[in-house]
Order: sequence, then C-alpha cells, then structure tokens
Amino acid sequence: MKQPTCVIYDRLSRLFAEEAPDHRIAACKAYAEQRGWKVVHIATDTNVSGASKLEDREGMREVLSWLPRADYVLAAKLDRFARSVLEFSRLLAAAKATRATVVTADGVVSPENASIIVNVLAAFAEYEHGMITERIAASKVHFRQRGNHLGGLAPYGYAVTGPLNNKRWEIDEFAAAIVRDCADRLTNHGASLTGLAHELNERGVLPPAEHARQRDGRKLAPRRDGKERQSPRWHSTTLRDVLYTPALRGWAIQATPGTRRSALTNQPVLDAEGNPVSAGPAILSAETWSAVRAIIDGKQVGRGAPRNGTALLLHIARCAECDGPMYRQRRTVRGKDFSTYVCRNGVGQRGTHRPNVITAHYLEELVSAEYLRKFGSFALMRWQDADGSAVLQLAEVNGQLDNLTGNLANLPAGGRAAQRVTAQLTALEARATTLEAETQHAVGRWVDAGGSVAEEWQHRTVEGRRALLADLGTRVVVHPLTPGAPRRFDSQRATTTYEGPAWWRDQNPADAHLAAIEIEEELS
Repeated sequence: MKQPTCVIYDRLSRLFAEEAPDHRIAACKAYAEQRGWKVVHIATDTNVSGASKLEDREGMREVLSWLPRADYVLAAKLDRFARSVLEFSRLLAAAKATRATVVTADGVVSPENASIIVNVLAAFAEYEHGMITERIAASKVHFRQRGNHLGGLAPYGYAVTGPLNNKRWEIDEFAAAIVRDCADRLTNHGASLTGLAHELNERGVLPPAEHARQRDGRKLAPRRDGKERQSPRWHSTTLRDVLYTPALRGWAIQATPGTRRSALTNQPVLDAEGNPVSAGPAILSAETWSAVRAIIDGKQVGRGAPRNGTALLLHIARCAECDGPMYRQRRTVRGKDFSTYVCRNGVGQRGTHRPNVITAHYLEELVSAEYLRKFGSFALMRWQDADGSAVLQLAEVNGQLDNLTGNLANLPAGGRAAQRVTAQLTALEARATTLEAETQHAVGRWVDAGGSVAEEWQHRTVEGRRALLADLGTRVVVHPLTPGAPRRFDSQRATTTYEGPAWWRDQNPADAHLAAIEIEEELS
C-alpha cells in the first residue's frame, strides 16, 4: 500500500525570536509521523497577513503547486492557513479539486471531521481578525487625536520621548539645526535643493534614517547584496520631503485618505474645532515654513520645463539673432577652461541663423563686474509678511479646508466620521471668515536682509549668484561675431540690461519707473 504524503505549511504575521516557526513545524512532523504520513515538502511564509490572498504568499504558492502530489496539507493550527473565510474556502476548493485534505496538528481538524469543522473555525478566525483590526484602528484614532507618536521613526529634526502610551516628539538639536540652516539658505540666500543636498553629502551629514540609527545607537543598515556598504547620501527629493512636511510646525500628521503616506500629501491631524493637533515643539515658524513650501511648490516642474544647471548665465544670456537661450558648452584642454556660451539655433546644417558663440569665463567676468559695480553697494532686501500675519494663518486654514473637503468625499454619507469632518469644516469656515477680515489690514513689506548685495554675492554658490542676477532682472544679449573680425573676446558683443530689483518692480508701476530712471542716472 502506498504511504500517504503531506505538505507542511506555516505562516507568521511578524517574525520575532520568541515566535520562530520551528516548534510548530516540529509538531507537524510529529503528527505526520504518528499518522504514518511522509512529509514531501515544508513551506513557510513570514511577515505575511492571514487575510492576504493565497497567490500573494510565496510559501502558499509552493503548497498549491504540491497539491496534485500530496494527500494532506498540514498546519499547526487552522489560523496558520488563513484568517479569511474567502481565502480559506479557496484553499479548500483547490485541495478538493486535487483530492487533498486540509488538517491541523492540534487535532482540531482531523481527516475524520475535516469536512464539517473547517468552515466553522475559519469563520471564527475571520471574526477575530476583524475585531483585532477594529481595535487597532480605534486605538490609532485615540492616540493620534492626543498628538501621540504611533510608531516608526520620528520626522527628521525630532526624536521620540515619553512612556509607551504617551510618546511625543522632542527636538533633535543636531537635525533641527540642519533643517533651520537649509530653510534659511533656501529662502534667503538663493540656494537650491540639489546644491544643499550635495553640500550635506560633502559634510558627511547622514540622511534621516541613518541619522536616527546612529543617534539611537543602532548599526547602520547593511546592503542587501552583502557587499561593502557605501556612505548613505542625501538626495534633493529627500531634502524636499524633510522641509515640506507639516511636522516641522510640530503638528501630528496623517496620510490623506485615498493616497499613500507621503511628505507632499500628508496633512495635519485636526481636533474637533479644526485646529492642528500638536505632537511636539515647532522647528520652523509659520512664516519660514510657508516660504519654504512656496519655493518648493514653485520648483515642481514637469517634463519639458526649464531645468536648473550650474552655468552662471543660464536663462540670463540670450541670443541677439533669435532671442533664444545661450547654453554653456563645457570644454577643457590640458586643464584650461575653454567653455563657451552657444546658441543652438546657430549650430549645424539645421541652424536658422549664423553661429553665435562667445567665451564663457570672459562673459561671466564681464557681467559679474558690471553687476557688482552697479548694485554691489545696495542693501539686499527680502520680502517679509506682516508679523503675526493673518495671511499665513488664512493660508493654513484654507489648506486644511481643502484637505477636509477631499476627505469628506471619501467618507460614507451620514456616518460618524462624516459628521465629525462636517463639524470641523464648519469651525474652519468660521475661522477663515474672521481671518479674511483681518487680512484686509495685513501688509507685507520688503525688509533689509542684512548686508549688501556684494557681500551676499561672495557667500553664494554659482546657483545662488544666478538667483541674484535673476532677482535684479538681469538680461544679457549676445551678438554674433562680425564677419572678418578677429576671433577673440569682444565686450561690445554683449549688452547687459537690468529691470531693477524686485523691491523696485513691486512698487506702484509709475513710481517704480521714475525710481529706476533716477537710479540709472546715478549709476551712469
């Protein structure tokens, strides 16, 4: 007589040392030996939910492939197979189609009673899973409304502190200093996310996850392929997410319903009155955080939009023939820089006009010298909203209104959650009405940024200097070389004009025009 065969299966939702599957597999082997069955395969799944689909589990896929060659499928307990009646029924149907029987080593489901008891027990397993899910969800809502940290890493700039059921954020001074410095340089000194990320890497500053591991005394994450680990790096998107999140205001955050958790879409948790729930002290003020987000939003460009580069006169130097941009073409010979600015419309057989090429470093030196001569002594200004401005508060309230309105559309009509969101919307709309009245008297202004334009020029990178040129409306028009003229740099080929600083252009247009004439006369 042929010896019956069996396949052993085990599943763990989470893999902990005290929950290792060895003892359950040993129990299954003992049960199979007692029954006189031959174990032909052992399949396991770890970090897999019992409610997941059978085909989404690697170990269960192995079991299904063995069903035509096995008489029994054995697990330590019924809930190891599934916690969903639907998925367990699918397993039973697959086993029935191949004349296999599902049994458990604890004796609850045996070959004798399998057909009766399995469906009843699977229903209880699904009920238990639903109760656990409901309890976890209710617990998260409770602690989130209290501003408690729910697990995982705290946002960059914070560390988690407090007892188990009352964890909150405290300032991580080192990381918070990085955040404040990057925010200041982004808003006041013309820095870019790419440049700041590069500088952080050069300084050896660890990115968020690795910084948290080092701070907490844990080893840095090893590479998955087992090779020597390279130094972790910041990327512009990493820094963008760090500076954009509402957590920098000290607010507890949550994912927008219907979207994945992301720094760009996360929203503050709101209390019953529609106010953000505090999870810790703020790292950035409302004014600074709003300015940072405005800059980042302005740099979210799509395919085909102009990209930032490292050329000083990118988007500033224009061709006199076609008014197209002049691009810096890099060329180094024996360590010497022979780079040029070139108009693409004058290159090759498809060019629409005669070639227009000029030596890059001479042109940059010419424009820089003239710019500093005209504006170097000027005090650098920056825009500042009125202190305690209702405009900033109104912007935050309007953002919360938009988020809640989107949430309401995804909630069942008339439910408790919908009623709560409706109450929050009512409170926020009343707050918005009050703030709108206050904004009628709120006036922003240009203030001294500290230091002159020349001093700021010395401290800035190429990207920052290009931003200064753009802020003062600099435009350089380059003319092609005259036929027959010597092939050397001629300053007469470049004509530089200035619209003037933004703090001129934002005045009344007529007053700005007169002011520009007066200053131009002084500078000439």
